[in-house]
Amino acid sequence: MSGTSDTTSEEYGTAQLNHRGRLTIPKELRDELNLEDGTEFRVVRDGSDIRLVRELPDLETLTRGEKWGDEAFRDAGDATFGGR
Repeated sequence: MSGTSDTTSEEYGTAQLNHRGRLTIPKELRDELNLEDGTEFRVVRDGSDIRLVRELPDLETLTRGEKWGDEAFRDAGDATFGGR
């Protein structure tokens, strides 16, 4: 399971369950957390409470499909601060 638990708590008003079982997360909170259409959540029951835990996408590694040459591994100090 991914994600870490944030122990801070802040209230953003109420959400009402509609006839189709849907909740609307308040816009202020969606904006603060950069929640976009299609964001997935795990729904967790904790006693009589319900928690929504955002599922973060897996990180992807992108490559150019080329082999690295020796020049790609120059000393970071020289690359950053110039040669001697």
